[in-house]
Amino acid sequence: MIERRKGRGRIATLLLLLLLLAACGGAAATPPAPQPSDEPPPETPTSEPIAEVPSPTSGGATASAAPAALASTVPVAPSASAVVPPALGVPATPPTAASTPRPKTTSPLATHRMITYYGHPASNRMGILGEFEPEQMVAKLQAQTASYNAADPSRPSICTIELIASVAQGSPGEKGLWLLRTSTKDIEKYAQLAEVHGCLLLLDIQMGYDTVANDVKALIPFLKRPYVHLAIDPEFHVKQGQIPGEHYGSVSAAEVLGAAQILRDLVRENNLPDKVLVIHQFRDDMLPDKGNITPVANVDIVIMMDGWGLPGAKVANYNQFIRDELIQYGGIKLFYRQDDPLLSPQEVVKLDPSPLIVVYQ
Repeated sequence: MIERRKGRGRIATLLLLLLLLAACGGAAATPPAPQPSDEPPPETPTSEPIAEVPSPTSGGATASAAPAALASTVPVAPSASAVVPPALGVPATPPTAASTPRPKTTSPLATHRMITYYGHPASNRMGILGEFEPEQMVAKLQAQTASYNAADPSRPSICTIELIASVAQGSPGEKGLWLLRTSTKDIEKYAQLAEVHGCLLLLDIQMGYDTVANDVKALIPFLKRPYVHLAIDPEFHVKQGQIPGEHYGSVSAAEVLGAAQILRDLVRENNLPDKVLVIHQFRDDMLPDKGNITPVANVDIVIMMDGWGLPGAKVANYNQFIRDELIQYGGIKLFYRQDDPLLSPQEVVKLDPSPLIVVYQ
């Protein structure tokens, strides 16, 4: 009897051990619930194509070809709280400017945005600079500059005069260069005007049949001044047998770099602040080997998206020529008459990268 009870006890003990083992490890483990991830869910890419927009039309023109500008279209400085037109889908509240790296330079672009009036004093058809008497023009430029201070207080704007220092012509002239150089007297007049009002002076060259180097060297006495900078307009640098204003011109990377090296040498030899070099562009063939243009010490290279047109076309070209082909810094040119509607300062500073030079014609 005792042995049977002992046997039954052993059996009970064995069954209890088997039950405990099954409870601890015999069953399959339940996987833990998934934990929330810190990573945002991936965005679903869209295949919706971007609508094609027409390319803007020619940016500048010779004295005989440029359309007349309307003085009444020049705006006064808008309020910082002005509602932004919806052309680019910009919110009504003033947007934050697109980030632009602070240049490691001593040029004005280290701390400022340049707001520029373009043209020639001998013609009211080449830009706003020639539509008004000098003092009146500067007052309007200062008002336009103030509108950018309101749109982007993080980067102060400085008024700049872009004077065409060599004007492409529709006839060859005495030297066969299809070019007329602005008189030293007129350049000096606007150099003094800029200095008195605390503005910068940007000397624009159109070259015609002449070389970029020759046009730059002719301006060296002015470029030695710390507030004077250089702009190159490839549109009018045409080949033999072509006519400026009827054919589109171009400049090579070697010509751009040659001009930059002249500026670099001026900075070093005369202990000047770094120079700004602006290159206008609204077609691929204006800078056929653009990829070979590289930064040069003591010179800030700015590609200026030129050309007039609808906002969508201008933004598309800015993205192509500036954002997607950035060399150093970007700029944009606006036309009071031909751009309809005109991009507002709030819309301009929102471009990526935010333009460091804005030119008005």
